[in-house]
Amino acid sequence: MARFLTNQIIGLTILAIALIAFLVGLGHPGVLVFDETHYVPAARDILELSRNNNTEHPLVAKEFIAAGISLFGDNPFGWRFFGAVLTALSIYAVYQTGLKLFRDAALAALAAILMLTCFTVTIQARTAMLDSYAYPLLILSVSFFIWSSDRQFPKFLTVTGLVIAGVLLGLAAGAKWIAGIYAMLALIGLFVIRLTKTLARGRPIHHVFVGKDFPSWENSSFLYVALIFGLTSLFVYFASFAPALFWKENPLTLPELFTFQFHMLDRQTLPLAENSYESEWWEWPLMLEPIWYHFESIENGGHEAIFYVGNPVIFWGGLFAILFCLVQGLRRQNALALGVAFAYLASWLIFAILPKQIGFFFYYHGSGILLCFAIPTALSLIRSGKIRWGSYGIVLLASLAVFAFFFPVIYALEMPRDQWTNYLWLPNWN
Repeated sequence: MARFLTNQIIGLTILAIALIAFLVGLGHPGVLVFDETHYVPAARDILELSRNNNTEHPLVAKEFIAAGISLFGDNPFGWRFFGAVLTALSIYAVYQTGLKLFRDAALAALAAILMLTCFTVTIQARTAMLDSYAYPLLILSVSFFIWSSDRQFPKFLTVTGLVIAGVLLGLAAGAKWIAGIYAMLALIGLFVIRLTKTLARGRPIHHVFVGKDFPSWENSSFLYVALIFGLTSLFVYFASFAPALFWKENPLTLPELFTFQFHMLDRQTLPLAENSYESEWWEWPLMLEPIWYHFESIENGGHEAIFYVGNPVIFWGGLFAILFCLVQGLRRQNALALGVAFAYLASWLIFAILPKQIGFFFYYHGSGILLCFAIPTALSLIRSGKIRWGSYGIVLLASLAVFAFFFPVIYALEMPRDQWTNYLWLPNWN
């Protein structure tokens, strides 16, 4: 009981720190930054039920922005409020998931702290964009999905967890389709795990779909888990389009709601004009083309800026962690290490085959989050002792130190004239 209370106090402390980090000064900059110029006007249209002027994406993220405007006014704090809160909750979810998977509060806390200090998460939490909602909701869904898999749970808790996970996934996919792709990858992974165990036990192949007595969801078949999770998410996803039925201009009918999905697909795969910030998927792990979300000169000759780039300690160091997880996972048959490594590779490489005409570094956002989980996973493979905890301390302090150094271009603080050049660590970072 004492350990449980200690773990929860740590988690709630991390949640409080995240809320403070994301909410303090949330109204600055006081102007629309980067892609807020697309999604805040679309949110205003939802409030007025006037029309859909952002037809290439679903509505959930814009509905959250609209809810913030409704509660706090049409101002920067209102635009960004729910993204900040959901991201803080997702960091808490990462900690709770880490407790379950690592069975070690220190490693779970490291995953959450790395996520908080990886720059991209903090910046995205404080910017009203689709990713500010899709990824936090996806992380919360994954957390409940994993929670529901506990083999000691009675059936009703398993079902409850799957339904909550499905609701959150439906909202995440309703913010940005990439969440649905991640979910399909997760179900494929679960299928492969059950297939491997079925073949190892010499059971008939149909046991993969309808069999039970597996380490996760012991009392549930693959079809049962997939149907509850999937059908719930689909229902919530389509329900999120309710405002589209009431547009003053070109409202959709229920049958058109389904055909509209193909319209969005067409819009997302159209050739786009060249963009100075576009980049290729193979450039993202090395952060060769980060993005200045905001850059503005101020009266005294200085600047304020938001630089969307990853924390080098995590984004570059995490690549070594992924390699270590992959090698040691194969050598030791460690399911967690292999799962994290393959999840990262799938999250990144899926963009090599998606039919997008151009790419941007923020498409790597989910992969960056997985790197925050890969580092403590790699440390968990090291025998407990001086090497593990020495490495733990170095990673934690280095990540905090680099975050502090980049703080002005994470929070758009006023800087002297040439200070922004201190953050140009690579030639393409200007």
